[in-house]
Amino acid sequence: MPLMDEFREEREALKHGTWKEKLSYFFDYYKWHVVVTIAAIIFIVSITYQIVTRKDTAFYAAMVNAIEQNSAEEYTRRFAEYAGIDLEEYDVLLDTSMRIDLTTLDQITISSSEKLMALIASKTIDVFITDAAIMEQHANSDTFLDLREFLSEEQFAKYEPYFYYIDQAVVDEKNARYQSHDSNYVPEYPDPRNPEAMQEPIPVGIYLNDSCALRNYYYYAEGDVIVGIVGNTERAEATSMFLDFILE
Repeated sequence: MPLMDEFREEREALKHGTWKEKLSYFFDYYKWHVVVTIAAIIFIVSITYQIVTRKDTAFYAAMVNAIEQNSAEEYTRRFAEYAGIDLEEYDVLLDTSMRIDLTTLDQITISSSEKLMALIASKTIDVFITDAAIMEQHANSDTFLDLREFLSEEQFAKYEPYFYYIDQAVVDEKNARYQSHDSNYVPEYPDPRNPEAMQEPIPVGIYLNDSCALRNYYYYAEGDVIVGIVGNTERAEATSMFLDFILE
């Protein structure tokens, strides 16, 4: 029997069939159409919801190698109140998702490093809080602002005893050696607490060891914790207020 004739007979039989038979026929022949349609609807609704409800970011801190000890939401809320940021309209993100261990270079370290660089390049991050080893790597790679160009006179006087310095002369020498493909060159970075021993000292970070409030919420295994302001930040006011908040 031709296929079309068989199809017509089935349709004719269904006209007089029970609801169960009709439902079974529909499911057998159209179930994948229904599944695909429902999946497409769910996807479209999900994307639309994310777009409609997505909030602009008012501040973003990358807290590399930090472990939350208490509710990060409470600390975020306290800063938002301090800075006058409405969390109903804006996001404040203190991101503790990145783990970087320069001694192992495992998959977590690699993926975290890639994420961090992508966030910096996209101007997403405002401040970078991390331990001494990670700070040294990024501070000597032009990641952070010169604090002399960012802080107010009052802030500078208040935070100067806690500054983390780099020696621009050493950084320039390192860059020149790398550009000349001197792969054997290993720079010797001076003590970041001792600008007197540097040729061109530049403050690019602030030690947070005495920031008790921060330490109550976040744990860093390596001891020293430093904050630096990412050079391409576009949220200077919120960033300045965050420094005052964590160092008050």
